[in-house]
Parts: sequence; structure tokens; C-alpha cells
Amino acid sequence: MKEELLHTIWKYKLLEQTQFIGSKQEHIEVVSIGEHNQDSGPDFFNSKIKINDILLVGNVEIHIKTSDWLKHNHQHNKAYDNIVLHVVYEHDVELPQNEQFNVSVLELKKYIKPSLLEQYNELQLSKQPIACGKSITNVSDIVWKSWLDRLAVSRVEQKTAYIEHLFEYGKHNHEDALYVLLCRNFGFKINNDAFELLGKTLPYSILKKYADNPIQLEALLFGVAGFLDELFEDKYPKQLQNEFEFLRHKHPLLPIKKESWKFSKTRPINFPTIRISQLANSIAKQKSLYHLIEEKPDLKTIKLFFDIEPNDYWKTHFKFDVLSEESSKSLGETAFHSIVINTIVPYLFFMSIHNLQSDYVEYALDLLSQLPAEINTKTKEFLKLGVKTENALESQAQIQLFDTLCTKKLCLQCNVAEFLLKNSR
Repeated sequence: MKEELLHTIWKYKLLEQTQFIGSKQEHIEVVSIGEHNQDSGPDFFNSKIKINDILLVGNVEIHIKTSDWLKHNHQHNKAYDNIVLHVVYEHDVELPQNEQFNVSVLELKKYIKPSLLEQYNELQLSKQPIACGKSITNVSDIVWKSWLDRLAVSRVEQKTAYIEHLFEYGKHNHEDALYVLLCRNFGFKINNDAFELLGKTLPYSILKKYADNPIQLEALLFGVAGFLDELFEDKYPKQLQNEFEFLRHKHPLLPIKKESWKFSKTRPINFPTIRISQLANSIAKQKSLYHLIEEKPDLKTIKLFFDIEPNDYWKTHFKFDVLSEESSKSLGETAFHSIVINTIVPYLFFMSIHNLQSDYVEYALDLLSQLPAEINTKTKEFLKLGVKTENALESQAQIQLFDTLCTKKLCLQCNVAEFLLKNSR
């Protein structure tokens, strides 16, 4: 038995009744459970409890045993003076403080259904990645869908905390902040840090001056990335090298270390050289990404923005001076979806905070719902249990659920467990 379970039972009214008999045979009616307190002090504030038809308004404290009051030294803490009900699983001792202040004790042991405890123990003892296992499919669609919506919002909101840092770094300029975020996510995990460093070292304010010159754009990006500091045989890298030598003096630029980039353990299409060339092509658009999403375009318009095909040189190369079989180097569907999920949607949430326009949140969630569900090791765990995932909004929610609750066995904070406990038979 954990105190957290008693909190859950009280908070979600899992006892399925509101009238009880106290330790001294008094009649107790729970009019209002109160507000759950997550900080120090009593567990529930401003509860309304009727004792023998007398309505009391105050705080409720919950323990496994009544004697835990002494173990936790509440008798010396004035924050607990305004207790109107002491709720325990087992009433094992009469407390002088309860007697002094005439505080009733409600023992829950005889009111909790055995099936509820069995369901709880099953969750706690499960060794599966998702503790509720196949029971998760028993959750009603309304509960499951509304829970996924909340989890999806929570996941995106977590990402906005990092965007705040980028916004501060970019001196409160939306175009600059979104540009660095886009750079970071062009790293597609393995090169995220290197791409972010590239974005911070090479300001968007410089790049947009050369938006109509693809050669100079690539020269700046590849030069600052550290890829042009060697001898080349091919004409194209030599041309970029010459352009960069001119531009690095015009705009004092210090290249980052070439060693920052990772090529191993990644597919050639994901090599940083290819991603940099694709990034250059997206920056070459007449309209910046920020001004595009500010207008809330449909997904098809966003897809056209990222319909990018790098310089013809890259059709037969993955690295400078290394010939390869000809292939398209356009941004693939999966990569595009990743950019929408990890760049555009979080930034729209951030814009809603700073621009005080809540419709950006609705628009962002609508974009997520139009994208196909992601398939990865985390979402596969839900698929194994027979959970259908309809779109990226739901897969993002599942990832959030898996990361924040399932892996930490925080079942009592999950609406799925709440439903299962409430409906245990």
C-alpha cells in the first residue's frame, strides 16, 4: 500500500460513495474532496466535510496509518492545525491532537474494493514496458482520446521551453530563433548539436542577404560548417571555397570544427553534407519560414516550401570529391514530417504564447493530426498491445506517455490507470 494510491482514490472518488462512518461512529459525508496539494502541507485544501450534519471547511490529511501523523512530525507543524478530516487506510492509534481539535478519522480499509487493490498491485508488479498491458484496450475511446490530446499538448509545451532559450539568444527575433531551431532539427538527432552550433555561428541576418544566390548560400553554410578547409579536385567545392574566402572576410566568420559532424552510423542521405545543401535550398526561398507559418498555411503549402532539390552536384555525390551513383537528394517524406513535428508545431505553440494568439495552438494540433503516425520503438510497444495510432498527434502523445509515465511506473498519474481502477470489478 502506498499513500499515493490513497491520494488517487480520494481525488478521483474511487470509493464510489460519499457517506461513511468514522472511527467514533460519527456520520461523515464528503461534500467536496478539495484541491490536491502537490507541495508541502496538508494533502487536500479547502475540502468540505459534513460531520453529523455540521458542515466543516478546511484541509484533509491522508496517511497509510494514523500513527504516520507522528512519524511525519505533523504535531509540531502549525500548517496542519486546520485539519477537518484525517483519512487513513488503517486506524491504529488515537492521536492527542485529533482529540484536542475534535478531528474525525476516516478509515478507508473497509471501503476500498479488493478488486481495486488487485488491479493496482497488477500494475505495480508488471514487468512489461507498459504496465497496464492489454488492459489498455479496455479504456473507453472518449477517455483515451481526451488523454492523448492532453499528452500531445504537454509534449509540445515541453519543447517550447528550449525555444525560449533560442528566442533569448536571437535577441527576441522570431526569424532568427526559428532559423536556429530549423538548423538543429536538420541534424535529425545524430547531428542536432552540430547543426545548432552552425545556426548560432552563422546568423540568419547574414544568410538572408544572399537568399537569391544559391552558390553563396552554400558557400557560407559549408564554409562555417568547416567543410571547405581542404584541397579539392572537383570544380564545385573549389567554387564554394573561393566564394567563402571572400565572404568570410566581408562578414568576420569563424568556422566550427569539422570534427563536430558525424557521418558514421547514419545513412548517406542523412550525411550532414546533404542536409546542409537541403537547408541552403530552404533558406533560398523568397519568404522566410517564420513569415510562412505566421499565415497558417495548409500542410500542402508547407510541403511545397520544403520541396527542395540541392545543387546538381549532389545528385552524384554524398561528400565532396567522392563520386557516387546518381540519386535524388530531395527532402524525403519522413524528414519533412519530422520537421513539421519538431520545428513548426512547437514554434507555433511558442508564437501563441508570445503573440497571445491561441488559434496558433489549434492550427498546430491540426497539422499534427494530418501527419501519419510515427513508427518507432516506443510507439511499437502500444501497437503490440493492439492500440491503433491514427496520426502524429496520437503518436506524439504515446511517446510522451511512454517517456514520462510508463518508464517511471507512475501509473497513478495516468488517466488509463484511473479508468482501470475505477472500473475494476
